Amino acid sequence: MTKHNSLYDQADSFGWISIGLHWATTIAVLVLWFVGQSILSQAVDEIDARRSLHITIGLIVWLPIAARIVWRLRTKHPQLRGQTTWVRNTARAAHYLMLAALSVMLVSGPTMAWMRYFSSPEGASTADIAFVFHSTAAMILAGLVSIHILGALKHLMFHDDETVARIFVPRRDGEGSS
Repeated sequence: MTKHNSLYDQADSFGWISIGLHWATTIAVLVLWFVGQSILSQAVDEIDARRSLHITIGLIVWLPIAARIVWRLRTKHPQLRGQTTWVRNTARAAHYLMLAALSVMLVSGPTMAWMRYFSSPEGASTADIAFVFHSTAAMILAGLVSIHILGALKHLMFHDDETVARIFVPRRDGEGSS
């Protein structure tokens, strides 16, 4: 039996790097979503403070989110046991669309902040355009994440497969092989 390193993705299992980046990105996106959604609901004198908090958190998590995107683009999706080709391709498409939305947000967020900082008429219009891209990508991401969660729940409740388990713990050698 060939022993594999559970740090990296295998043909049939996510590795610890993918799992860690998945959950770090999940937490970062949730925090940024809630802080970002709360900006406009603040009193006028607190909007700038909340926006600054959102920008600060965004800058802190920018590199791990970018690493998540690069990692997934460079690492093939595992073929999980019990997963049909159609389900695998659909899940991959949804993942790539989520990565695309995240990529748009990674570019549009800093662009918006920098252009507002320069506050020239050109900068203001560029910031407005970046805001449209940023908020649209956020809404698309929210929809895709909802579908992603529903898909995970579907696997958890209605399928006898290991799809959900594999995003928490990599498969160990010999596990499931009979």
